[in-house]
Amino acid sequence: MRILLTNDDGIDQPGLLTLEEELSAHELWTIAPDRHCSVIGQALRLYSFLRVERRGEKKWAVCGTPADCIKLALSELMAATPPDLVVSGINPGPNLANNIYYSGTVAAATEASFWGIPAFAVSQDFCEDPEFGISARIIRELVDSGIHGSLPAGTMLNINIPCCKGDDTPEGYSWTRTGRFSRDIPFDTAESGSGYSYRGITPQPVHNLDGTDVEALGRRKVSLTLLHTDRSRKPPAGLAEFPPG
Repeated sequence: MRILLTNDDGIDQPGLLTLEEELSAHELWTIAPDRHCSVIGQALRLYSFLRVERRGEKKWAVCGTPADCIKLALSELMAATPPDLVVSGINPGPNLANNIYYSGTVAAATEASFWGIPAFAVSQDFCEDPEFGISARIIRELVDSGIHGSLPAGTMLNINIPCCKGDDTPEGYSWTRTGRFSRDIPFDTAESGSGYSYRGITPQPVHNLDGTDVEALGRRKVSLTLLHTDRSRKPPAGLAEFPPG
């Protein structure tokens, strides 16, 4: 298989490097940001020059966002040889519930899905001194299973993996839905009183926890959530008749 790897943490980060090692039996292309781009969502550096630095035969660092990297890969760097699969990650921290809309990891996979390329967004739960070997092995097993070939058109797979070290392993897999936090990240007030700052990305309670990505990860299961790029919905009765005439 021809697999395109990317992330939102930067091309030299250990999660991505571990994936390169684990998936080395495949034809790998790596096109990733040259710096940290977390919590940047689907942003583009539309009015900036996207400097590209070759790091190997099929490896480039891009002065751009994760979405920029996928657009550049599909339109230019891999235009003649498009990938069979895009894998974004491994992110050091989960991408769950509301946070999928801000995640650069999820954004890269979403961008690939826009253009008909199957894609995984891969994240690992927070822990001190994280290791990525077990998570990378899980992704290799999913890739080798061919599950990406069964993803419906216009979807991508958001994967969240418990943090595992040594002989520790997750408690299986769970198909989940995206949770919804019941409160937002709190703010801290600057000592000068002149502004505010987010109090870090801390776990928040979730509405209707059952069946969510948050619940699965809390039970140390690998959460598999199918995300659709089409956010439109048919208007309900009553609204469909507006405007009148």
